[in-house]
Amino acid sequence: MISSRLRAVPAALLGAALVIGGTAARPSRDGAERVELEVAALLPMGEGEATVLVLREKGAHTILPLVIPGGQGGEHENELRGPGLLAQTIEALGGRVSEVQIDRAEETRTGARVRLAQGARSLEVRGPPSESVALAISAKAPIVTTRRLLDEAGLTPEDLARLHRKARHGEKRL
Repeated sequence: MISSRLRAVPAALLGAALVIGGTAARPSRDGAERVELEVAALLPMGEGEATVLVLREKGAHTILPLVIPGGQGGEHENELRGPGLLAQTIEALGGRVSEVQIDRAEETRTGARVRLAQGARSLEVRGPPSESVALAISAKAPIVTTRRLLDEAGLTPEDLARLHRKARHGEKRL
């Protein structure tokens, strides 16, 4: 299912995403199956505009695009390249990020869970997906989601090709 928020993504972005190519997502019975993700791209849409964080299913070609509202994408670009203040603080307190789970495909305050370990103690903190992914990258921790979220909000190469055809068809009408 293609989410409505992605219908507005420019054709150039869709064309770039087509390079990913590959196979479709595998459906699961209950959707609770965990799926590991990796960062595929961080695509700025323009100065002060939204940024698209593209996560890709490891070992497959389904992507999960996360739209980071205008002005916030640049804040996380540096964090995606190296540890930020929060990551350094967690480490200074004797903790480490053990895993990040993306629960929503929107940039909400509680759209992801950051699982922390501090000795034998385990903690879970909710936060925005973009900040949570930045923490996972700086800690070299896995990023996961559920099969259900990937099936609902992810884009397969077939979805991207269909969107690309629609965009090209729409351009011819102008």
